[in-house]
Amino acid sequence: MSGFAPRKRFSQNFLTDPGTADKIVDALEIMAGDVVIEIGPGKGMLTERLVASPASRIIAVDVDERAIDHCRTLPWAADPRVEFLHADFLSLDLAALFGSTPRSACKVIGNIPYAITSDILFRLFEVRKVVGRAVIMMQREVARRLVADIGTKEYGILTIATSLAGAARLLFHVKPGSFFPRPDVTSSVVRFDLDDSDRFGVPMEEFMPFVRALFSQRRKVLVNALEHFCQQHLGTSARSRAGSTGPIDIEKRRAEELRVEDMVVLYTELMKVPA
Repeated sequence: MSGFAPRKRFSQNFLTDPGTADKIVDALEIMAGDVVIEIGPGKGMLTERLVASPASRIIAVDVDERAIDHCRTLPWAADPRVEFLHADFLSLDLAALFGSTPRSACKVIGNIPYAITSDILFRLFEVRKVVGRAVIMMQREVARRLVADIGTKEYGILTIATSLAGAARLLFHVKPGSFFPRPDVTSSVVRFDLDDSDRFGVPMEEFMPFVRALFSQRRKVLVNALEHFCQQHLGTSARSRAGSTGPIDIEKRRAEELRVEDMVVLYTELMKVPA
């Protein structure tokens, strides 16, 4: 590909397949009035299609200034709706960028670096009250964790976080040959329809440390996995609270056996101040 060479430190794998690019942008279902932020335009394969969409504003954000400089030289970059921002998506104030745009019209898209996939996903979940939809291409193994079934080895922290933030749908896979340089793994495209309120009645930001504790030692029963959490947050041992966890027997159950609703019940019961 012309323009500039990919750099390993940016985990750059540029999408080269136009058909795949069409499908990714189509999945965002862009409407007139939408504002779209693209994470890492690279050489502009997705950006060009965003410019061809009815979006009212397109903000392409890349930490690599070479990508910004390259994209600005392309014919479609002259469209007044497209803006380029040399910045790290993880540090952006998305609320300020979207401004007064209705949440349903605030969308995010990107072929993101595999090395920071989890960081980007959790950032999206944090700003779910600002962003209505996102379409993200990522490593297939990570995508499977987002939509994993209870009891499987993929079921874990990312699965629960996704359930708390909204709904995720794995749309399709993308072969390594669709990129340059060719990655060692298959990619997947996932669409997120995010909720603007806390699902299941618990604040996600408060609940996630508990979820991480549950899966910190996933082979152990909950009474052992939760020992550090209970000592830190409740000032007591997990075993001393075993009789006050409602229908969840923490001396027999493991995290991978619990639905998110079960985890919410367990958290609520554990965090109650003892009578």
